[in-house]
Amino acid sequence: MKKEDKYKLIKNIFSNSNYCVRHEIIEKILSISSEVDFLKNDMILNMWDEQNEVYIIFSGIARSYYLDKDGNDITKFFMKENDFCIGESLFSNQKSIEGFEALENVKALKFKAKELKVLILQDEGLSRLYMEFLENSLLYKMQREYAFQIMSATERYIAFQKEYEEIKERVSQHYIASYLGIKPESLSRIRRTIKEEN
Repeated sequence: MKKEDKYKLIKNIFSNSNYCVRHEIIEKILSISSEVDFLKNDMILNMWDEQNEVYIIFSGIARSYYLDKDGNDITKFFMKENDFCIGESLFSNQKSIEGFEALENVKALKFKAKELKVLILQDEGLSRLYMEFLENSLLYKMQREYAFQIMSATERYIAFQKEYEEIKERVSQHYIASYLGIKPESLSRIRRTIKEEN
């Protein structure tokens, strides 16, 4: 990956926020990054492993998942180009209760979580971006909880299609079903019904 591509990746991530990140800060972020590749189906982070790294996806798709009390694989969320691939690594060095898996070949920038956290806390703009990121994460969690408490499976699928418009055709139906909290055959019925109604 060329340096200008890495620079553009970092800049794109910050472009959706309300804060402008200075050129020298982007350079500092790049200086503590390294490139990493994962093949499709590789584990980016295994469940119960120490969380020491943070990734920003340059190309490809990954997912976060956990196992419920019955051992069922439940997808928490999907990450695509320009997304962070991160668990609780910036909060602590505890072991991960979720796994991260590459669903396509993934190219990413990797950061040591401790080094990135130090840089975030040293710069006011980055600290504000971090706060915005935490707020968005909390909002996402609340919306997910609301969806499972109030919405039907069909409504959750329609919401998924809007939220993940760019990747919905790139992700296996099995993983989409697990994200929605339903069986793959139920998803097939929902898709068939929606198709017939349109």
